[in-house]
Amino acid sequence: MDERELANRVLEIVDDSAYHISARRILGIHLAIGGLRSFNVDLLHTIFRDVSVGTVAESAKLFVQVLPVRHHCQNCGTNFDASRSEAPCPACSHPHTEIVGGEELRVTNMEIDDTAA
Repeated sequence: MDERELANRVLEIVDDSAYHISARRILGIHLAIGGLRSFNVDLLHTIFRDVSVGTVAESAKLFVQVLPVRHHCQNCGTNFDASRSEAPCPACSHPHTEIVGGEELRVTNMEIDDTAA
């Protein structure tokens, strides 16, 4: 998923959420994006600014948190975070672990202008 697809997906989520709570203007959007996703944060900001023109999220600020890659050790059952896609288990040093998180895209919070009329 490239930056344009990410921006469009975020706008879709925000627009749907704003509709359900009757929000007329969104001031800020907090995102949590999995560390396996390859994207440029600055480009995401630029594209989001472009795709949100004329929407409830026009001029909203994006706050992006990149989440660590989540692993599961098939040997001992330990779950752990790592900064890369291949990492040995910190509990048993087993070299082969399964990735169980890192592709997520979540809108974790929205700042709403409740004075918008």
